[in-house]
Amino acid sequence: MNKKFALVLAAATAFAAFGANAQQATGNMMGEAKAGDTISIHNPDIGVKREMTVEKDGKWQMRRIPLGVYTVNVKHADGSAEKTKQVAVQVGATARIQ
Repeated sequence: MNKKFALVLAAATAFAAFGANAQQATGNMMGEAKAGDTISIHNPDIGVKREMTVEKDGKWQMRRIPLGVYTVNVKHADGSAEKTKQVAVQVGATARIQ
């Protein structure tokens, strides 16, 4: 195999890998809560679970979430919880949680 062909093959492989990665289907979620609240999302169909604690400004965001319908739970720092919400994550969109 000559060097020129090997270089072209390597470049083509690198671009193909980049293209496959760029086409991953994900979306985002965001909302507001009280500082110290815990936000958890779960999609049992695909096995995704994420959890985060809200910072002092009260705004939160989760990025690159695989597509699907999630249950969203907000647990307050005092131990109480809000009613569970169902949220659909769509390609390239940000679901705003009220």
